[in-house]
Amino acid sequence: MECWPEPEVADVTPLGLSVNRFAVTIPAKWFNLPLCLESGQVFRWQKLGDGSWLGVDGDNWYRIYPQETIDADNASMKVETNARQEEFESLFRLDWDAKAVETEIMHLAPEMSPYMELFGGLRVMRSSCSTETFFSFLCTPNNNIVRIRQMVRHLAGYGENLAEISGVQLSRFPDLETIASIPERELREKAFGYRAATIPSAAIQILEKSPGWIESLKELRYEEAHRELCSIKGVGPKLADCIALFALDHTEAVPVDTHVWQALTRLYYPEWYGTSVTDSRYREASRAFREKLGALSGWAQQYLFYENMINWRTRKNE
Repeated sequence: MECWPEPEVADVTPLGLSVNRFAVTIPAKWFNLPLCLESGQVFRWQKLGDGSWLGVDGDNWYRIYPQETIDADNASMKVETNARQEEFESLFRLDWDAKAVETEIMHLAPEMSPYMELFGGLRVMRSSCSTETFFSFLCTPNNNIVRIRQMVRHLAGYGENLAEISGVQLSRFPDLETIASIPERELREKAFGYRAATIPSAAIQILEKSPGWIESLKELRYEEAHRELCSIKGVGPKLADCIALFALDHTEAVPVDTHVWQALTRLYYPEWYGTSVTDSRYREASRAFREKLGALSGWAQQYLFYENMINWRTRKNE
């Protein structure tokens, strides 16, 4: 019988939803939960005082407890959620063999080895709610992680209550109709800046296409999906790649933001190091990386992004 942290039921107050509890055995080296949750892929997770992680993905809430060592190679991760175990495993892409993925990346791009070794267990996540991921990434341009999280949590507050866990109120992300109706003034008062106009406008544009338009892009080829995303006013090539990778499961997408650009120029384009990314350079760099690594490109770029995100200030000072 599993031994769960106390209290159980009193600590989890689902609003009309059942609570499932299960333990997942994982190869400890190939799944680092904090790295996954803090590497700019998702923005509605927080660490609680007992070391557990609490977050929402679509209709599902999760409370994930720290790994417990089983043996030299494996660990056990306990999960409380209203989701099925299969949904948890899909969210963290546990159906992908991380060891095989990293081995293949290092075979195709040996220069990536230091990054893979430094952040072992970082995985590309697979969100179940394309709408939430789309609008979460609309909050990211010219922004930092702390402010992005604040904005995404504010947007989530327009959705229906989902559960109350340890005093934290969790909500489903609002639907397109709700987002389209948010007054620009309300978002500006919450320091959304120009995004206060972009976010409702994008929801209106999508509804004019079809309420299921975002989800339908999963069925298109990456290039077609990327082109469709760029048809939304306010979505450029980089933002389209973020949405394609994290919302639509197009794992060949290579979002080239400032951090990835700095990493790519260090590795492949020293003549461009220290310069800004232009549209033509963006196309060339992302295409070349995609041709090198194919469907593993998005996984590899996440290592480049995270490494530069935590080290860029040190490099700048040096």
